[in-house]
Amino acid sequence: MNSKRHKEGSLVSHSRAKLNAYGRRLLCERIESGFPVRVAARMVGISHARAYIIWHRYTAEREAAFQLRSSRPHRSPRRTSPRIELRIERARRRKRWGPLRLQWLLGIARSTIYAVLRRLGLSRRRDLDPAPPPARRYERPTPGDLIHVDTKKLGRLVPGGGKRFWDLKVTGHGGAGWEYVHIAVDDRSRVLYAERLASERAGDAASFLARALAYFADRGVQVRQVMTDNHFSYTHGRLFRAVREAWGIEHITIPRYTPRWNGKAEAAIGILLREWAYARPYMDNRARAIAFSRFVHSYNHPASTASSEASHRCNDFSRTSTTSVGTTPSPRPRHRTPVHARAVRDTSRSETAPRGERLGFDD
Repeated sequence: MNSKRHKEGSLVSHSRAKLNAYGRRLLCERIESGFPVRVAARMVGISHARAYIIWHRYTAEREAAFQLRSSRPHRSPRRTSPRIELRIERARRRKRWGPLRLQWLLGIARSTIYAVLRRLGLSRRRDLDPAPPPARRYERPTPGDLIHVDTKKLGRLVPGGGKRFWDLKVTGHGGAGWEYVHIAVDDRSRVLYAERLASERAGDAASFLARALAYFADRGVQVRQVMTDNHFSYTHGRLFRAVREAWGIEHITIPRYTPRWNGKAEAAIGILLREWAYARPYMDNRARAIAFSRFVHSYNHPASTASSEASHRCNDFSRTSTTSVGTTPSPRPRHRTPVHARAVRDTSRSETAPRGERLGFDD
């Protein structure tokens, strides 16, 4: 029998047992020293019948008698037959139903189905799915070797706040609209560059990538690779490809339905949602935009007195120079950026937004 099918407490002394392994050993030592079985049983507070069972087991097995053993009986004549257990297992895996629905399909009592599923380790639905592959954690040795890019769609706030904190009913058609948070996270230092844009189309994705690369280049970090998901703007956008080719950057796409490959970007989005977007109620979209710029700045500039890993990583990022990368990147040349990419960047600046709303930093 597979050990995983045993209950967790089957190899542990039950809660009402008066003697543990030490107490049984003490009982046997007293009987060996000459005490009558009834007297030794009275001394440890158990019946003489139970004392005889422990003593006879000790005389037959010696030290093995004190080891914990399963409380499962040697014979279970009324146990469900293997043929019925196989029927229940097949129906469970094929239909993925619970005991209540399986009893109508199989004509077997629900309690029997539940006991069989628990014995087979299939009582929970997650047990039917194959075990996920082990996590392959990695980290590039140098800042700029890889940046993770992703987007997050957020609803704009109407004057008065949002529905997460207030019971508001938006009248009219279309609501307040949407906005998209674009992020770029360095794989080594976790330094975050983020913007709030009006869409996630290829033009906005390309202009964001150009500004993100310029942001890292201004700090002496040369980006070599960028990792994204399989969104159309990243894989088929001509503007996005033009920006990459102008900077000489390799593009890495994750496999479909595996966002964990881009886990550092997903983690950064989770932090943004918890500590900025849903951290407190905002009265309008402008207030949330101002808080966005402040949060990103505080995220990348931890307190100087904090001895945390984040502070160490940011210091590592700030110490990175062009010589540490291995090559000497030249400043961002304007002639290398395509004309259409500059046009996209100029178009994005025409949005009506308060100062510090669109860019993540106010240097």
